[in-house]
Formats: sequence, C-alpha cells, structure tokens
Amino acid sequence: MINLSLDNSIFLVNPSSGKLSLKKKLNIISAIISGTKAKIIVSRSLEDTSEIAKKNIKKKRVIVACGGDGLINIVAQEVISKNGIMAILPFGRGNDFANSINIISPDDLRSTFMSPRIFKARYLLVSFENYSRISLTCAGVGLLSEAAYRATKIPFLKGILLYALATLISFINLKSHKYKISYDRNVINEDLLILAAAASQYTGGGMLIAPDASKINTKLNLLYAKKVNHFNAFRLLLDVFKGAHLKHYAVTNQHTQKIIITTKSNNTWSSLVYGDGEYLGNLPVKIELGEKNFNVLVPKSQN
Repeated sequence: MINLSLDNSIFLVNPSSGKLSLKKKLNIISAIISGTKAKIIVSRSLEDTSEIAKKNIKKKRVIVACGGDGLINIVAQEVISKNGIMAILPFGRGNDFANSINIISPDDLRSTFMSPRIFKARYLLVSFENYSRISLTCAGVGLLSEAAYRATKIPFLKGILLYALATLISFINLKSHKYKISYDRNVINEDLLILAAAASQYTGGGMLIAPDASKINTKLNLLYAKKVNHFNAFRLLLDVFKGAHLKHYAVTNQHTQKIIITTKSNNTWSSLVYGDGEYLGNLPVKIELGEKNFNVLVPKSQN
C-alpha cells in the first residue's frame, strides 16, 4: 500500500516548461509542501526525468509531475510500466491532460493531497514498427501534427491562443493528405485534413477536440475531417473552440477498439504522428487504448 500523503511525495520539476521561471515554480511548490517531508527534484534532461521517476516509484513514492504534457507523459510511462502513482502540478503551455482531469491550479493539487483518490486514467498506446509510445490526450496526423510542430516554434504564447496561432500559420499552405484508415471492419481511403485518436477531450491548450472521448470507456474516440477549402477549414477551427465541430459536414466521429493508419503520400507532413504536443514517430502506426493501469491522484470530490 502506497502512502498517499505529501510526506511521501517527490516533486519532479521541468525547469523550462511553460512561461514561469524556475524560481517562481519552486516558490509555488515550496508553499504547497511547507511543513511536510516532500522533496523537490529539478530534472536535467528527459533521461534524467525517466530515471528519477523509475527510482522513486520503486521506493513506493508518489511522483508529482511539475511541468507540461511532455514531462507528464515521460513520468506516466514509468508509472504505467511499474504500476506506480502520480499527481500533477501543471506548469506547461498546453496542460491538456491536466485539464481533462480538472487539475488546473496549485489549489487543485492541495485538494488532491488533502483528500486523495486514485483515478484510473485512460491513455493511448501508439505502436510503430519497432517501438511504442503513449499519449495521454490524443494522437494523430495531418493538421494536428503540423500545428503541434509549429506551436513549439512560438515562444510567447500559451494555451488556446498558442495553438490557434499555430493552426492559422498552418492554414497558409493548407494541405490534405491521402490516408488509409483501418478500424473495426472498415477500411477508409480519403484525402483528410486532420485525423485524431483521443483518450480524453482536450488538445492544443484547451481545444475541445473530442467532446465524446469518454462516451464509451472501453473504446478510443476516432475523429477525422475530409478535405475542405480555406474558408470551411477556418469555420471548422472556430467550431472546435466551442466543441461544436462534430456536427460539421466534413467531420466523422466514431468509437473503436483500435485504428491503423498508413499513407502513400510523399509529403513530409503527412507521415508525422504527434501526441501530447510531442513528435511520436512516422507512419504506419497502430493506436489503441492502453490496458495497463494508469494511476493518477485526484481529489475525492471529483466525480
């Protein structure tokens, strides 16, 4: 049995995530853990993050991931692999997974440790030819990948504004790509603007891309949009902000056990697979819900 108190917690910090300085991050954490035996560790690299998480999970400590979706993803991989437990203090520019479990502020984390509950969160297992990754929010290709890439090159914004601008920049040379999608007994060959598999609702710093993500708990949510012109693509983007895009004529919204995506397009953007705002690999890919437990602390007051 793991002790779920702050005394048994390690706060693992990404010093460069988001817009806050490391000093401000440490001040916030210090206020949360004041009077407890919790420890703070500042990560030096992705590999360092993984090793610190692995080491402390073996010691049956709660790992508090203090960063954005990238750091949270790395810690989650170790938590899932070793059946550990993690909590989240969102310091990123997107924070989509944190939003999906309603952990928005330091006060939410305080509430979590005051009255903790282990939530079995859903996630995607994203399998390429020689390796697998996970995605806690959604994973996909097309416009989703291009906008995620461009968002990493914009230093001065965060949240929806960041990803909206990245998407608008991608609209300048708006492209659709020919994809083959296999799911259930369906095989679809279409020119698509975007294709995403979702385990939770949000992407792009709070865009409600998959309002129906949790509608069927045992299946992932598959969404894709057919080729449209610039005007309709812009209208579709506006609808995504409101979560109203599922009614758009170009959008297909399905639930399925797994999907396989391939492409014969030679365009560089067509084969890039992104998830949690990070590059995961190149097509072909198989995406399905992960089967191992993903244990995340949330307040008991949450449904």
